[in-house]
Amino acid sequence: MIKKIILLTFIAFSFSQIYDVGETMSSNHQNQSHSVCYGETDYGTPSSLKFSDYNGDLNGGDYHVILVDMSASW
Repeated sequence: MIKKIILLTFIAFSFSQIYDVGETMSSNHQNQSHSVCYGETDYGTPSSLKFSDYNGDLNGGDYHVILVDMSASW
């Protein structure tokens, strides 16, 4: 049982992080649409978020710096 838990934990941590600090998000990931469950976005559809809307190379020169804070209360 303990071996299975250790193995599952190892698998979860080895596949959980795609990007590291300082890396640039791929254009495929920037164009994915994410639903907004509270509040609204400033660009595009108010109930969905695409990071490409904030990238000046993709939106016509309007550059932004974004801080993403993801938290849960469970």
